[in-house]
Amino acid sequence: MARDYWPTAGWRTAAPKDRGVDSAALAELDNQVASAYPQVRSVLVVRRGYLVYEHYWHGLDKKSGHDVRSATKSVTGALVGIAIAEGKIKSVDQTVGELLATHLSKDADPRFARVTVKQLLAMTSGLSGDDASLDGDENVFSAMLWSPDWVGHILSRRLETEPGEHFAYSSASSHLLSAIVADVSGQSTLAFARTKLFDPLGIRTDNAFEPVLSDFFDPVVLKAYHKASVAWPIDPRGYHFGGGFLRLPGRDLAKFGYLYLNGGQWEGKQLIPADYIAASTSPTGSTPNLTKGYGWHWWVTTEDNHRTFRAQGYGGQYIYVVPDLDLVAVITSEPDTSGPDPQILITRTIIPAIKG
Repeated sequence: MARDYWPTAGWRTAAPKDRGVDSAALAELDNQVASAYPQVRSVLVVRRGYLVYEHYWHGLDKKSGHDVRSATKSVTGALVGIAIAEGKIKSVDQTVGELLATHLSKDADPRFARVTVKQLLAMTSGLSGDDASLDGDENVFSAMLWSPDWVGHILSRRLETEPGEHFAYSSASSHLLSAIVADVSGQSTLAFARTKLFDPLGIRTDNAFEPVLSDFFDPVVLKAYHKASVAWPIDPRGYHFGGGFLRLPGRDLAKFGYLYLNGGQWEGKQLIPADYIAASTSPTGSTPNLTKGYGWHWWVTTEDNHRTFRAQGYGGQYIYVVPDLDLVAVITSEPDTSGPDPQILITRTIIPAIKG
């Protein structure tokens, strides 16, 4: 799709009506959030490449960072695609046994060595999922948080199912992908992201806060994290957590969605392979297709007969892409404040504002 500019240096704004959007309908977002969504921090709408709506609540502004929780997984998935394009990962069929050999102990479940990158991306590795109802060592995510070696701990687990047979939403799988990106690139996941993804999009991460995630129990560290515009926590061995807690301003989140809307292309350069983008944002991305709502680290749905895909995080974090409407919508929320799912603002207000 031809673009008259790229928002690398910043988003251009436009009146909604000039981009085919009902201004009155978008204006209702202010009232809806104020009356029913106390957790919402920001809503941004990009239509045909222009920012047509941008609103922040709770004293925040365009420079404020947002904890996007599991929307981080989609960024981790993007870095895997870039590493494949550069030949650092041979393909999505390369195995954990090849890529994380130095982390696999001789006592590891022998099936782990044949888990593929594709299965980690599709959440079909055989690892148990992030089930909050499980306690202690049964919950791989909780147990991982208390380990001094997260990658080693994950790889010491016994797989719950055969690789490729069942879907289980697993932050541990995303963390293994982050470790793979770091190991094959010879630098931290954030350093690789800065050079290959963030800098080309004009996302500044030079002063990113990189606390150890287990230090979040220290109120001083947690306060600094909540004040940071950009942050990406690490595990005790220095691997950035592939499954969550990335912080970025709303306009930068919109840029990431816009990159995927444009098939991985940015300013004439293919940052992520187009076929990788297509597989990531299609329910057929997982092979076998064990869940129709997931691709490769993106959720995939249909809204009012429009194909959509989204990066999604706990507590109301969304980067929503609707290709045939040329639309990117971003919502960030305070994860620990309860309220109705703000996804409804996209499906019942923003999309109808364009269709109407």
